[in-house]
Amino acid sequence: MTERQRGALLALPANEDEVVRYHSLGSDDLAAIAEARTPETRLGYALQLCCLRYPGRHLRYGETLPAIMLDHITEQIGVDADILAAFARRGPTRYEQLALIKRRHGFRELTHPLRKEIASGLVDAAIGLVDGRILIERLIERLRAERIVIPGVTVVERMAAEAMHAADRQVIADVDRLLSPHHRERFDALLSDKEHSRKSRLSWLREPATRVGSRSLADILDKLELMRATGAVALTVPAAYHPRLAQMAREGVRYTAQAFQQMAASRRYATLIATVRELEATLTDAAIAMFWSLVARANLRARKRLEATIAASADGGRERLLRIADVLETLAKAARSGGDVVAAVTSVAALATIEADAALIRRTTKAGRVDVIGELAPEYRVFKLIGSRFLASFTFEGRASTAPLRAALDVLVALGGDRRKTLPTTLPLGHIQRRWHRHVVSREGVDRTYWELATYFALADALAAGDIWVPTSRLHRSLDALITAPASALPARVPVAPSPSADEWLATASAKLDAGLLDLARGLSRKGSELFAGDKLRFPKEIREVDDDRAKQLALRSYGLMPTMRITDVLSSVSRWTGFIDNFGHVSTGLPPTEERTFLAALIAEATNLGLSRMAEVCDAGSRRALLRMQTWHMREETFRAALGCLTDAIHAEPLAEWFGAAVRASGDGQAFNLGGPGEAGGQVNAHYGRDPIVKIYTTITDRYAPLHQTVIAGTAGEAVHTLDGLLGHDSSVDIRALSVDGGGVSDIIFAVMHLLGIAFEPRIPRLSDRRLYAFEPRARYGRLAPLFGQRLDTGVIRTHWDEIGPIVTAMRSRTVTPSVILKKLSAYRQQNGVAAALREIGRVERTLFTLRWFNDPALRRLVTGELNKGEARNSLARAVAFHRLGRFRDRGHENQQTRAAALNLVTAAIILFNCRYLGRALGEMRSRGVLIDESLIPQLSPLGWDHINLTGDYVWSDAMALDSDGFMPLRQAVN
Repeated sequence: MTERQRGALLALPANEDEVVRYHSLGSDDLAAIAEARTPETRLGYALQLCCLRYPGRHLRYGETLPAIMLDHITEQIGVDADILAAFARRGPTRYEQLALIKRRHGFRELTHPLRKEIASGLVDAAIGLVDGRILIERLIERLRAERIVIPGVTVVERMAAEAMHAADRQVIADVDRLLSPHHRERFDALLSDKEHSRKSRLSWLREPATRVGSRSLADILDKLELMRATGAVALTVPAAYHPRLAQMAREGVRYTAQAFQQMAASRRYATLIATVRELEATLTDAAIAMFWSLVARANLRARKRLEATIAASADGGRERLLRIADVLETLAKAARSGGDVVAAVTSVAALATIEADAALIRRTTKAGRVDVIGELAPEYRVFKLIGSRFLASFTFEGRASTAPLRAALDVLVALGGDRRKTLPTTLPLGHIQRRWHRHVVSREGVDRTYWELATYFALADALAAGDIWVPTSRLHRSLDALITAPASALPARVPVAPSPSADEWLATASAKLDAGLLDLARGLSRKGSELFAGDKLRFPKEIREVDDDRAKQLALRSYGLMPTMRITDVLSSVSRWTGFIDNFGHVSTGLPPTEERTFLAALIAEATNLGLSRMAEVCDAGSRRALLRMQTWHMREETFRAALGCLTDAIHAEPLAEWFGAAVRASGDGQAFNLGGPGEAGGQVNAHYGRDPIVKIYTTITDRYAPLHQTVIAGTAGEAVHTLDGLLGHDSSVDIRALSVDGGGVSDIIFAVMHLLGIAFEPRIPRLSDRRLYAFEPRARYGRLAPLFGQRLDTGVIRTHWDEIGPIVTAMRSRTVTPSVILKKLSAYRQQNGVAAALREIGRVERTLFTLRWFNDPALRRLVTGELNKGEARNSLARAVAFHRLGRFRDRGHENQQTRAAALNLVTAAIILFNCRYLGRALGEMRSRGVLIDESLIPQLSPLGWDHINLTGDYVWSDAMALDSDGFMPLRQAVN
């Protein structure tokens, strides 16, 4: 452990809740204390007794006691705290009392035999743990429960370390015994055999796909075959060992082949088993993602062909129509004169030209929606090359309704992409969607090309919706498997709310909805006809508040006092205040980085989009390899999450931050970053952001500007399914009770899940007046509002599936699975899926209730707009930080993009904390200079300024900053 962790492990309670819980004295305790003759000995007795109970150790000589603890104890025994010094002067009295307390209250020392007995049980407890600090906490809890005096922290740490090492050796030995000589030979080949002449097979296995294509999918399947040939996945390892194997896998994916070869044989094989098992799940997900990308690319190319065809038709339309007119005139003349019709037609144009004209006119003049499917035939060659192999590589399971689709998959596997094999006479057609049917089935029979394409596209839809799943996948398992997976060891972010029955919920929701709609219907006549025009509910227009020039002047004055610093020194200062770097434990040892500046240089390189190579050239903190070691071994999702939680808590603890919000609200927003190089072929183009390929970082921040969470999503992905990731996936102590998002984060299912979790969902929905209202009662009941209603709410589907919804919400709340994984499946379900339909009905109730609130409450509209504006302003800071390479992300690997996004979010959080602290000092300085500050203007300040921080180009550290007596840089003297 670090010194900070050791100090916190057995620290005396310093808050009221802990003091009252652990240091409240009973009648027997007070009677024993009263036997002491003097007030100072009574106080000493009470202090030593309380310290032995919690934290469970001896009271140290000269130890500083928290004031709240001392006040609570002295109040109970009726003495003055000032007499403590008199007791501390005489050592023998302390030791005599301590011996008496131990005898009277049953405390024991940790003798060698007792230590040996406890240590033997620690090994079994350590088998399923990978974090030694958890074992230390359990050990300390046992010592407290058995009234064993806890020795020094180093003794406890050593006992836990010995148990962890013993458990590690036991797991390695047991796994090693599972291997046959054949297994060992295969694993050795992964390290010694080369791929592409210079690269070990292990390195090749870990390489991400660089582009979308059938060749990339074939490479992924080749890797899967190689890993399955080792037999690692088929080995039956006890479930208790899985956490240890997961830890070995985290290390294994970072080791080089040479590092593996330098290990002891048993550890090498155990780590390789763990690594290969982890890689199989990763590659399975990668193969499915690549298959989806091929489907998306096929759709994109088909749409482009259709657009080009329509454009060409428009360009040559006049010429084509004149040619058809000439053909018709020639036909008429030949018919009247009895001439040769064929000769007459061919005298105008060749038959092939006329046929092409006719086909083009038919394709571009069809009624209804544009038929993209008709342009998909050229994409068949891609699926013909790799489709059947993809299907044969996995076991696809699914709901009963997908039986025709799974039968079709079996047919495709049997055909193997060989067109010489004929289709079976009983070809499955039950999975063919209506929009495909006329392309697949005609009078001549089944079109093989379109039948195969329809099957592949139906599989992509079914995988997205969760109707079909792959058991060996991490993300694409069945919904039941996802929500029953082992719960996360992380604490739940949302407390458990009372769960009513379906009938209770329906009764409450129905009454509330009916009352709100009736109230609105009655109030329309009082509010004026302009609010209801053209069968739409017209929301009152907000009067925009005039910008207060006084607030701008206050901001200018405040920032004018703040010291000018480099980003390097800002991060060093924040690290000194919070110790956030300690959260970046090494993958193997858990220890924080030993070289702070080297780590911060790597962090800045990621956050500013500069890159490690360039950072090593422009700063003297370390070589590229040193920076790469920091990134590889210390930067990962869980360490970024813990560090961000540390900074979030620090921001919320700042006195100035209290002016910005009540710390109960949050907002989420996606920010687009362009990708370097071509990306359109990957289907990552979002038309909303133009034709350039993008990636989006979805960030959740609190009402005090503190970032909670971030995640990288594809440019074409919707934001709604990620709205809950930030609220349920952060590591701070913030308790968020309301969330605001813009239109991209809204769906009926999100409304339902938020309501069931007990979180107020308050989005800003664009064109809300165009959205339908819903009710349990007939629409005619609500008079003039009747045209606004959609179909009547279905109470039956809610009752039927109410009990199925509960486990899904519980899995999200307990962090068993990332909410976006479940929400993607629920959002992709077709209407006939009962659970999804029930959630949509619940969501429609909540959305209608929210619409009524939005209409009637101008304060809510202003509040939500203000919270979303905070997120937009924070995005400007993020854009300024990620300045290099024109703000374009060059890394295409999802893991690298996640690291870059997490580093960017962490650095912006550090800047926000730095600004909060110094803005508070600046306001205090202004008051001390006699400047009158209108406190109503303080909430309009923002801790997002960066003009005083050199963000780019100057990446060096100040060897000796001029700090004042409080440890801060002095403020500037002039007030603007």
